[in-house]
Amino acid sequence: MRIIKKKIDYNLSREDFLKLLANLNDNDKEKILRYKKYEDSLRSLYGKLLLKDALNIVELNLSYNEYGKPYLQSPYDDIHFNISHSGEWVVVAIDTVPIGIDIQEITNTDIKIAKRFFSKEESEYIFSLSEDNQIEAFFKLWSLKEAYVKAKGKGLSIPLNSFTIDISRDTPILGQGSDSKICEFYSDKVGENYFMSVCRMI
Repeated sequence: MRIIKKKIDYNLSREDFLKLLANLNDNDKEKILRYKKYEDSLRSLYGKLLLKDALNIVELNLSYNEYGKPYLQSPYDDIHFNISHSGEWVVVAIDTVPIGIDIQEITNTDIKIAKRFFSKEESEYIFSLSEDNQIEAFFKLWSLKEAYVKAKGKGLSIPLNSFTIDISRDTPILGQGSDSKICEFYSDKVGENYFMSVCRMI
């Protein structure tokens, strides 16, 4: 498993942006330019360039499954990857097995939404913690769950409350009966205000 992290330069000039964009194929250029916000275009550009540079390939030709997850065609079809971005960070995970990565900025959020989006066991665990620890547990769990559905390749077509991840231990684990496949989780803070999580399907 390889993880690459990079901060986004939101002060990048339009001229430099277009120079970087020239490193991608027409299809990816079109996707990036379609974003209404310049910040979203930058995040997408950074993610694709990080992947391209990490794989050391001349041209990045991405295909997408029916759920929108990107993948590489031959001769790179044995390489699995995933990209995520939040706030000022873009992260990329590369592996030989299906993988998902997610990064979440820790913000002032009403964590009562955990009762709607998380499983009963997960919500009960979060609200059993002290107030100071609830917000971090919420974002850690959110990033883990996003990483899991991305590793599965189906994104949010899998409801986040349809499976449970136990974060009460040192290493997060998938709750019993959640999946027939075994997966490994990794989660850590990036700086002071972000949680990054990875899920590997093994």
